[in-house]
Amino acid sequence: MALMLGWYFHLPSCATTFEVTTLVDESLRLLVDAHRRSGAKVSLALTGSLLAQVEAHRAGDLAPIAAAIDEGIVELLATTYHEVCPFLIPPSYLRRQIALDVDIKERLFGFRPTAYWSGNLAWTPMLPGILAGLGISTAIIDEAHLREAHQTQLWRWLGDDDLRMGSLLVDTLMSERVADRRYRLHQADDAVLDLRILSNDLRRALSFGTTGAIHHAWDDAPLDALIADLRAGDALSESAWTFCGDDGDRINPVSIGQYRRLLDALGTQMACISAPGVQTAAKPLAFLPAHAPGGMDFWQDPVARAYSAVLDELYRAVDAGRIDRDDVLPLQDVFPIFWKRIARAGWYYRGAHELLDGDRR
Repeated sequence: MALMLGWYFHLPSCATTFEVTTLVDESLRLLVDAHRRSGAKVSLALTGSLLAQVEAHRAGDLAPIAAAIDEGIVELLATTYHEVCPFLIPPSYLRRQIALDVDIKERLFGFRPTAYWSGNLAWTPMLPGILAGLGISTAIIDEAHLREAHQTQLWRWLGDDDLRMGSLLVDTLMSERVADRRYRLHQADDAVLDLRILSNDLRRALSFGTTGAIHHAWDDAPLDALIADLRAGDALSESAWTFCGDDGDRINPVSIGQYRRLLDALGTQMACISAPGVQTAAKPLAFLPAHAPGGMDFWQDPVARAYSAVLDELYRAVDAGRIDRDDVLPLQDVFPIFWKRIARAGWYYRGAHELLDGDRR
């Protein structure tokens, strides 16, 4: 079995120099150094917004990342430049966000990503066409999202032909594991994507993170069991692929010791997200529905509705030619929704009001 590991890092445009320094020193640099020392491959989704701030405040820390890319250790993944929710913004803005992210990675590292990680694993059916147009051929989705997609197809198929029920139920109700199987999304003639499924089982087993760092208390048993299972999986199937990843802050000065144990044990079996050549046939998917992390209710609370209302007003001003579209892009970042109690949310609303007030003057 080949293990794919990926990590997602983001800071919004209003992040302070201290926040940038902390993220670099206490997570990103530790992670890159660990992989360079072990030779284990890893995929990193660093948003364009974060890279711009590292370039501005810690430019010297871009060099180790560039070296790891040249060594074939690190693969950069495309994201959106700002962390947006793709089903909440118009497709033209979504394409612009991804294109800007690809551009800054190509400028800083001479590397053009071919795989995509959507922030918070959110999804819209508009993404395949956008990604195909940007030369991106692989995308990461959540295991729960894939189960939703199969349920959607179940009802569609049963409605068309109830005689197919017997052959569909075994697969659609997921009696089999889904995270280590291959899928290809054929949503349009020009939009075919290889899908990498984020394994929830692996995500739970890798118990690195903020809580452990605070309490200095980990149980090594889940990590030992994970290593044993993956080693056993190699003997069973050389063509099974499993992916696990999460926010970069799960790697920190306390958890890095456990993480190095994983790299030392399985580093030679690790591959990058876009690695080709698995032998199992890919199961086709004709459609991948929208996916809302946290459920739709989360995106309908008062803070999320206020966020959407502000953006709608900004879009109207752009359409009328009163403000520039790119000035709106930082305000599409979803941090006001996820960080409701953080004072920096004021930065978001002040920025929106300044744009709109300037327009009215």
